[in-house]
Amino acid sequence: MKRALVSVTNDLATDNRAHRSCSVLQELGYEVLLVGRRLPGSLPLERPYRTRRMRLLFNKGPLFYAEYNTRLFFLLLCSRVTLLFSNDLDTLLPNFLVARLRGKKLVYDTHEFYTEVPELVRRPRVRAVWLAIERWIFPRLRTVITVNGSIAEAYRARYGNTVDVVRNIPMARDLGPLPSREALGLPPNKRI
Repeated sequence: MKRALVSVTNDLATDNRAHRSCSVLQELGYEVLLVGRRLPGSLPLERPYRTRRMRLLFNKGPLFYAEYNTRLFFLLLCSRVTLLFSNDLDTLLPNFLVARLRGKKLVYDTHEFYTEVPELVRRPRVRAVWLAIERWIFPRLRTVITVNGSIAEAYRARYGNTVDVVRNIPMARDLGPLPSREALGLPPNKRI
């Protein structure tokens, strides 16, 4: 059986892109484990694949990233998987190291141009750390996906990698019958 381990640093209940990725991996025949974290206000979670939420001592800052990535590294190292799927730069280092050590395939899903987000641009020392990780790993990646063509092109220009685009489109779901214009309080003959 093919097994995939998908890792994110956020709460699994609100990460629809990770859920979508896991669903696609299931459709491709993988047994999926999605790993994230449990926050004090985390909602209950029901998914058609396995999940693991880590309860951490630190919930933000450098100690959070150090604790999460260390624990993720050992989890990945001990997991029987055929595919590692890293979501964003904050999970890439342990995924990359384990993929190299164990000869596993790695997919990197970058949801944004991580080192250029305002939260990092305004904090040059913190940005320098993430940029150093990105500069070391990114050119060595074979499979990278992102959410749009402009981010894919920016990464290609910076590192030379081919980055594929997988749009961040919500999963289809039944919203029930459409309410009438009258039920919405809209004039029946006016175009809106």
